[in-house]
Amino acid sequence: MEIPHLKIDGKGLPFVWLHGMLNSVESDSVYSLIDFDQLSKQVSVVRYNYCDKSVTGNYCWDALTEELIRIADAQNFDSMILGGSSMGAGIAIHAAVRFPERVKALILVTPPPAWEERSDVKKIYKKIASKASPYETPDFLKKLISQNQDTPYFIEQKHRGTRQRLLDYRLGFDPAYYSRIYNGGAASDFPSPEEIAKIKVPTLIAGIPDDTNHPLEMAWNLELLIPGSESVVVWDYDEYLKFQEKIHDFICRITPQ
Repeated sequence: MEIPHLKIDGKGLPFVWLHGMLNSVESDSVYSLIDFDQLSKQVSVVRYNYCDKSVTGNYCWDALTEELIRIADAQNFDSMILGGSSMGAGIAIHAAVRFPERVKALILVTPPPAWEERSDVKKIYKKIASKASPYETPDFLKKLISQNQDTPYFIEQKHRGTRQRLLDYRLGFDPAYYSRIYNGGAASDFPSPEEIAKIKVPTLIAGIPDDTNHPLEMAWNLELLIPGSESVVVWDYDEYLKFQEKIHDFICRITPQ
């Protein structure tokens, strides 16, 4: 299987970023809760689109974890920091559980529902996938994607038009992509709480209030499970800036000086 095209910025220890569902390298360049430009001054920020957005790709989290390791092998990443948003956080956790010797630290942003709380999500994803069309994006899906904007209000206030630019990207995939990505999400979940509790690397977790797709309770649950982890809530733009400082300090603690 071919290795996806990589976008690499900066030098040093690899920081591999895993995007969220219906996001991409392109949309994350418009908005992410992590400032990649700032981060690239400390580490080598590595980003890619899962399966290069192929309409035949396997988007279940187990398969995407395998893709991540293939990329790490191809790039000779013996050890790396993993960061991810939403489903990307799920993939990062899978990698930390399955390949603990390869993961130096985790930054988990807006983790999605898991375990019992994910059962309804899976049902919805299966229904969406069954109604998606390979020829055109149906109106119901356009409406659903338009309603599920998770860009914080404080980002939109500071940078007007961000939500529309993200929406354009999320509606811009090949129509056949949507059934693949939703089927992948429907087939996926976090590792068990017992497996996650065995993670032994520095972990920073971030959540946003009033995000029904990524409840704060999930971030707090992960903090309780992963020994020594820390969670933060990004309430407003000032807290967003403080979060960048926290990431800077977090990276400083785990990278050689």
